Amino acid sequence: MFGSHFQRLAAGIAIAGLVAMAGAALAADPLTIEQIWGKPPLLTPLPTPTWVGDSKGVSLSHDVTGQDGKKHPAFVIRDVPSGREYVIARLDQIPVPDDLKKDNPKFEIEDPVWSKDGSRAAFVFGGDIFFIDRFGKVERVTESGAEEKDPAFSPDGHWLAYTRDNDLYTRDLERGVEIRHTSTGCDTVYNGVLNWVYMEELFTRGNVRAYWWSPTGDRLAFLEIRDGMVPEYPIVDQVAQPATWTMQRYPRPGDPNPEVRVGVVDAASRAVLWTDVETGPDNYIVRVNWLGDSSALAIEKMNRNQDHLTLLFADAATGKSDVIMEEKSPTWINDTYAKYFYEKKRQFLWGSERDGHMHLYLYNLDGSLIRQLTKGDWEVIELAGVDEKKGRIYFTANEGGVLEQHLYRVDESGKNLKRISAEEGTHEATMSPDHKYYVETYSSATRPPRRSVCNTDGKRLFDLGDQSTGAFASLKLPAPEYGTLEHDSLTFYYRMLRPANFDPTKKYPVIVYLYGGPGAQMVQKVWTKNDLYLRYLAQQGYIVFTLDNRGSTGRGKAWEDPLLKRMGRIELEDQLAGVDYLRSLPYVDADRIGIWGWSYGGYMTLEALFNAGDVFKVGVSVAPVTDWRLYDSIYTERYMKLPKDNEEGYNASAPLNDVAGYQGHLLLMHGDGDNNVHMQNAVSLVRKLIDNGRDFDYMVFPGKEHGIAGSKDRVFLFRKMTEFFDRNLKAAGSVSPGATPAP
Repeated sequence: MFGSHFQRLAAGIAIAGLVAMAGAALAADPLTIEQIWGKPPLLTPLPTPTWVGDSKGVSLSHDVTGQDGKKHPAFVIRDVPSGREYVIARLDQIPVPDDLKKDNPKFEIEDPVWSKDGSRAAFVFGGDIFFIDRFGKVERVTESGAEEKDPAFSPDGHWLAYTRDNDLYTRDLERGVEIRHTSTGCDTVYNGVLNWVYMEELFTRGNVRAYWWSPTGDRLAFLEIRDGMVPEYPIVDQVAQPATWTMQRYPRPGDPNPEVRVGVVDAASRAVLWTDVETGPDNYIVRVNWLGDSSALAIEKMNRNQDHLTLLFADAATGKSDVIMEEKSPTWINDTYAKYFYEKKRQFLWGSERDGHMHLYLYNLDGSLIRQLTKGDWEVIELAGVDEKKGRIYFTANEGGVLEQHLYRVDESGKNLKRISAEEGTHEATMSPDHKYYVETYSSATRPPRRSVCNTDGKRLFDLGDQSTGAFASLKLPAPEYGTLEHDSLTFYYRMLRPANFDPTKKYPVIVYLYGGPGAQMVQKVWTKNDLYLRYLAQQGYIVFTLDNRGSTGRGKAWEDPLLKRMGRIELEDQLAGVDYLRSLPYVDADRIGIWGWSYGGYMTLEALFNAGDVFKVGVSVAPVTDWRLYDSIYTERYMKLPKDNEEGYNASAPLNDVAGYQGHLLLMHGDGDNNVHMQNAVSLVRKLIDNGRDFDYMVFPGKEHGIAGSKDRVFLFRKMTEFFDRNLKAAGSVSPGATPAP
């Protein structure tokens, strides 16, 4: 879920400069946890814009000032390129239908999907689909009593597709006729909808759509996911009276997986054509695209070990498929959305790590390579868009250095590579449909995100929102420093925040903040959701240190591969190298080093406390995996493979098996509604700690999922974490760690 890059710096910065920087932080009142996570938060969330289909504007919802001088919620369009704002509709003036009022007192427009001509947008409100046009006219499209999801216009605008109760529907917009294409949808069969594990691990997280319009707009491809063979896990609401529960289909390593096949329907017909591409129990469908002429589907199929990827073209008229190309890896394949099938040319773009880094390749439709388009000791992060008319390919990458991410373009010839974004830091881009503009989200190590509309020369046309203004602008916060250290003939990047009033003659406690797992890079010139809290810790007198170990992303495949079949070991070895560097600094108290992380970072916190307790005295672990046999099959088997083939690796990678080595102070926190890393992970660890006579602190957040969202919960969590570090790491003469306290 995440990527960026940074300029290489020498390890160490002049002490005088650091003292000046820390002194500057005193010019403002210190941060508080209530400021960071309270209501309203210090950093107001940025608006989420959507490109209008004709590329002549972006739509968003935000408050506008009415004639009465008061703020009112509105749906607006910002014209591109002028930036002029047009109020399409005041949301508080749109009446909520009587049958929806009970659960939806105020009208809202979220995640609108525009028709290609930009004349109207579809959105879901109260479980039904509505339209709104450019003049503010609102029309209710469905009134079924069930919940519709994920509407999408056909490219020609004649049809609207959506799902209801796990079945796929289309609506003829000229005749107002609804057609139901599948009838098997239920709790264990998903048609055009992703189940949990496919959404979380293979397709875009948070997006449940699993159908795709053909370019000609007359057919849809969709996934049928059969989940009935997958074991269930109960998620219990302990606050409800009486308690209630839901059963989640959740495959764990070695469990039966969902079985998936790809179907094609004509928008006007109830007949389903099934392709011959099916997964069975030991394969996955990881991507589906249409060829530009709508003649066939490009389907990517992966084996269960995820080390063999096959691209097949399935004829849309017969369902018969042919193998076009294959990729194999001795470890695993990181599949990517960096794929594009041309509309006008018989060729496609393909992202691959075959040379050790993620780069772009151009192919003929017969699978023959035309040329490699990007190359070097750097990574393509995302494919932003393809301008077929100009023959230009836009993408984000860390070509300028591993600590930053910028927008680039390259010609189809593989020549004229050009960096478009300029400001130091991290740039993400969402291109307009005509590829003349893009919405940029930009942040750096010292400024929170700004969202803007830019042209493809990189010129910023106007801003949509900027978190660095308002209350944040008056803060004087210490800037992180970046550096490198050497270990095992490798170069590691780190980030460090020093305390306010930093005095190099004193010794300070250190908190190591980490994630450590695949798919994430923590040491970047980017603003993250925890950046204010990390600066808060610095203001409380801590050095905050983060190092990207092997296994993290952004450094190429060879940097990730050491995790194969044994998670936790290499990551901890590298984190200990970071601690060795810290201990070499005269102002670090080597006897007061703590650690904290969330999810994989929570797992690594346990690995550190249980296997290097002489180094890490205090740890806070939030929502950790405690045994990889308890996590989902797709993620875990990618790196650990099947338990029957790697029993030793699973045993060695489980903190549950290392409790006897625990010496320090642990605060364990978990939401009991977590459907990602199940609460069973925490409860199993609690049992082991008690059985081994080890003392610890434990906090459960009732009804909260993996992110433990909500202002009150976040304030409570981070206040408790801070107090725990203050008591056990900062304070002198803390109680003897590890042992059970006397009654």
